[in-house]
Parts: sequence; C-alpha cells; structure tokens
Amino acid sequence: MSLLLSILFSFLAFCTSAVFGLFPERQPLFPWEQNHLTEETLATLIKQTNTQEFAQLFAFEDKKSSNPNKLKAGACKVFPGDPDWPSQSSWDAFNKILGNNALIKTIPLAAPCYQNTGLYDPEKCAKIASNYSNPYLHENDPTSTFWPLYQARTCLPTSNPSSSNCTHGGYPLYAVNISSVQQIQLTINFARNNNLRLVIKNTGHDYLGKSSGAGSLSIWTHNLNDISFFPSLNIPGYSGGPALKIAPGATVRQVYEAADKYNGSVLGGICESVGYAGGYVAGGGHTPLSGLYGMAADHVLGLEMVTAGGKYVSVSSTQNKDLFYALRGGGGGVFGVVTSIIVRVHPRLGVVTSVFEFGTSETVSAERFWEGMRAFFESFIPFTDAGTYSWWRLINAGNGQYQFSMEPFFAPNHTIESFNKLISPWFNRLKELGIEFKANTTLHDAYLPAWQSTWGSDVGLNSAGGVFVPANWLLPRRNWENLTLFNETFSHLRRHVEAGKLLFGYHQAPRNRAAVDNAVNPAFREVICFLIVAGSSPQNPTVEEVRRASKELREEILRPLKEIAPVSGGGGAYLNEANVDNEEWREDFYGGMKRYEKLLKIKKRWDKEGVFYATTGIGSEEWEVRDGGIAGVKSQAGRLCRV
Repeated sequence: MSLLLSILFSFLAFCTSAVFGLFPERQPLFPWEQNHLTEETLATLIKQTNTQEFAQLFAFEDKKSSNPNKLKAGACKVFPGDPDWPSQSSWDAFNKILGNNALIKTIPLAAPCYQNTGLYDPEKCAKIASNYSNPYLHENDPTSTFWPLYQARTCLPTSNPSSSNCTHGGYPLYAVNISSVQQIQLTINFARNNNLRLVIKNTGHDYLGKSSGAGSLSIWTHNLNDISFFPSLNIPGYSGGPALKIAPGATVRQVYEAADKYNGSVLGGICESVGYAGGYVAGGGHTPLSGLYGMAADHVLGLEMVTAGGKYVSVSSTQNKDLFYALRGGGGGVFGVVTSIIVRVHPRLGVVTSVFEFGTSETVSAERFWEGMRAFFESFIPFTDAGTYSWWRLINAGNGQYQFSMEPFFAPNHTIESFNKLISPWFNRLKELGIEFKANTTLHDAYLPAWQSTWGSDVGLNSAGGVFVPANWLLPRRNWENLTLFNETFSHLRRHVEAGKLLFGYHQAPRNRAAVDNAVNPAFREVICFLIVAGSSPQNPTVEEVRRASKELREEILRPLKEIAPVSGGGGAYLNEANVDNEEWREDFYGGMKRYEKLLKIKKRWDKEGVFYATTGIGSEEWEVRDGGIAGVKSQAGRLCRV
C-alpha cells in the first residue's frame, strides 16, 4: 500500500509541475486552460491533423515585424468577396485543427421566420418571436446579441415571411464554440494571419454592439462557465483569503450562487445574465456593494488571457503589470481574450431592501411631489456615506402627473433599525407633504436572497431585443456639497422629467476603498448619482427616427449634464452602458485624455497590428465601420477599415 501511495503522490507532483513548472507564479488553471499551445505543441498538432499545407495560417505572431499593409491608412480587414478572403479549403482546415466541429457558420437567430432562407418554419418562428426578450435565447446563440440596433436590425422576427430582410447585417460570418484555450489561440492566429476582423462574445449583453461585426470571425466563450472556490488562496498580492476563479461564460447569477454556497459575497451587477468575467469586470463593474468595497474590478486578483500574438499569459500584480492595470476597467475586447479571472470573496453579510413608490394624486400636487423628490436628492450624501445603493425610476405620466418608484433601496450590512434611522428624515418629510406610500422593507440574511428578491426577479430589467438609444452620466459628490451646484443640478433634472424624458438612476459611491491602481474611470471615485437617460423614439423606429433620437440624446440630454458635471469637475460615463455616438468618448469613458493615452500605449504594446477592435474601445479611433449609416447610429454592419 505504501508503494502505491508513493507512486500516486509522485504522479500528482508530476502533474502539478507540468501545469505550474514553466509558470511558477501561474494561478490555478481550469482543465481546459491547461490545454494551450506553444510553438512546439502547435507543430505537433498541425502534424497530427495533417494540416501542414495551411500551417502558416495558424502560426504565432512574428514579434520582429508587422505586416505594413495592415497598418496603412485606408487599409481594411478582409471582407467576404475580397480576392484574399480565405478559401473554403482554408476554412475546412481551420475547422479540422480546432476539433469538435467547433467552427459554426452563422445562421441568424430568426432565419426560420423568412422564406428566402430555406429554413422557414412558422412554429419555430412563433417560438422565437414570443421568446425574443429572453436574454438567454440570445446568449445560447453563437452570434445573436441583446440590442439589434447595433447589428442594423436585420433578420428580426417578423410576421411577413416574404420579407427579404434576413441578411447577416452586423452578424459575424463564423463563430468558434470555444472549449479550450488552444481553440482561442488558433482562432486569434487564423484571424490575424488572414487579416480577418475578430470579435468576442460571451453573452452579447453589450449596450454598444461590441459583440457584432460584419464579415467577422467570433470567439464565442459562452460555454466556458466553470467556477471554482478556494477557501484559502495564495497568489501574488493575496495571501490566505477566500477567492473564486471564474470562466468568461459564467453569468452574474451563477457567480452569486457560487459565493453564497460557500458562505460569502462577491461584487457583481444587478442584471443576472451579464457575463461576469467579460465586459462587466473589464469595464469596471458598478455593484450594489460599492458603498462597502468599491468597484468589482478593484477586487480582481489575477487573470489568464490570450494575446493578439496568440500567446497564453498570466496577468497579476507581479506579471504583465500593464495588462493588470488595463484589464481592470479599461474596457473589454481590445487587449486580448480573458479566459478566467480570480476575485476576492468577501464575508457573508445581511442586507436590508426596501421597495416603495409614490406619485401625484388628487391630494398631492406636482409641486409637492417635486418637494418630496428634492428631499430625496438632498439625502444622497448621508445615504452613500452609510454604504447604501439604490435603483429608481422617475416617470412623467403625462397631464402633469409624475411617478417615482424605488426598486429597491439596497442597504448592505444594515439592520432594520439602522435602515429606518437612515431613511426616516426623508420619509418624515414625505409625510409632512402629505405624500402617501407604503414601504416593503425586508432584512435578508445574505446578499444572494436580497438580490434575488429584487433585481433577480425583475424580468423587465433583464429583457433583450429592445430598440432604444441609451446613455448614462455620473454626477459627483461636489455637486451636492456646493449649494449653488446642487440647485442647478436638481432644477435641471426636474426640467428633464417635466419635458417627458426618461430618467432612471442610482445613488452610489464606489470610492477606491481597496486602494488599488487600475483603469476604472476616476469619475466613479467621485460619483454620488448615476443617471441613465435615452433619446426618445417610437417602439419600432425608422432609421431617421433613430438618428433624431441619437442627436437629441447628444445635444439636448447629455450636453446639459456635461455642463453641470464636466469631466474636469468629476463627471463622466460608464463605458459599458454609454452612448455609442458620443464624440468625446475618450475623455468621458476613460477619465480624460491623459488616462486614455496611457491605455492606448498598453494597447499598442500588446496589439500592434490591431487584431482586436471594439467600438469606443481603446484604439478604435484609428478605425471606422463603413456601414453607410443604415442603422441611424454607429452600427457594426459594415467593412472595418483604417481611418
């Protein structure tokens, strides 16, 4: 028996050294991460799959030189129909070396609704149409995304099967269903060596269309949804604490459930179907726990990723430090393909939630309603100083009628007593004004049930398929500390709602509570009020109506907010939910040009040929999508070319 144990321990030691020996500081890897390529293993794979004829298509980047033709002004990514578009035999060889029939040729999700696709099926079409707002319908499809506007609204569900609108539009032409790091490396190499446009999709939840791209090849990481728990992890910069390792396809809900299973909490967003380790963390990640811990990106301890050159690297406080800075808040889809992240797990904590609403009525005039709303906004400093967060809607119901709904007020690490003490000055003021409401206030013993009872059960919040032109703006604490600025801010928001414009928002203050250095927009370190706004358009707008809504958003909605809270005064935007047509996106999304230039330098170091592109992403000013204006806003339904 002792001999058997000795052999077993020797085998385990060998396996461990095989995984970590070459990378002594490498974080623990998922099994499919261990299947990655080097120059030597790539040569072996090519020989095993008998694809030697196409070996140059899968080769790693030559670090000594770049293709100068790719860098010329006006040069475009190869597009279907071009003479240098890969031959069918090249695509076949690519599929062969990938294995598992991982290469998928795109069939638009709603193709069964159209006769000219050869796939017409009324029953399938009806099922797709009735389920089109379900986010998981789009996540489970290789190329469909949440917001069809940025794909140019081609091939939507229709009751007119003779329509000829089922085209690829902004959909990628091919997607690779990723099941290993090796496949990511091969896909990046194939795209780079063929000068193909490359996009990345995990859930397709992006507000700006970054998961789409006409004529592109897509890396689809949706089925990589592993989560591992480490009760006591020791890696550079983190010693002995609990942590989760998260694959890119895991959703916010899955991450919350994993943390709760192990009696902990993690920082995540409010929408359950968002891919946690993708654009959410890459964009910074605002969270209901921000008042206690800051942004989700502040608690990322390390990452694994594939570079534009096809190499697999570890990223942490001691390895590839520039990427460690950029990948935590500098935006997704432009630095590389992240295969996993490790995040800090915080202790289990109780949460008080409160849901209520009130509005104008026969006994509550519009003026009294707005006095109640002013008292709410005046409370943002004590609310955020107490570590709380909220999600609310302020609606003009027409005919001088207004409605406010709190959905919910979220108070982590509070008791019912401390919550009541915090909110009672505002509630008392509402009662003085004769504004009636009934608050449904609940103490939850952990974060997961608190989230589940509110946002986790909000079907509308997690719906997909909408056509609207959104934006956001962050208002800093200084606009509350200065009475003149506060009066100007509140008066503007009142006029905004009185004009019939949409206004949703949060109170939150994710200061740099973890004292980290990362690329999170510094406006988040000063924010006290996060506003969501949109241009107005009908339910099924024409292209011209979308164009007008985008112009209204920029000129009539965002511009006044920028004047009240400019970037120089602590304002800014959350890049994951921003306006795709914002001409000052570099300043607004990244915290000013100095910070943007720092990120651009990192981008060019790791991706000198421009393998990765994402609209409003770092370096995207050097490119344009020639879509002919067919969407009314910047879409991805066109050839990608150097400016």
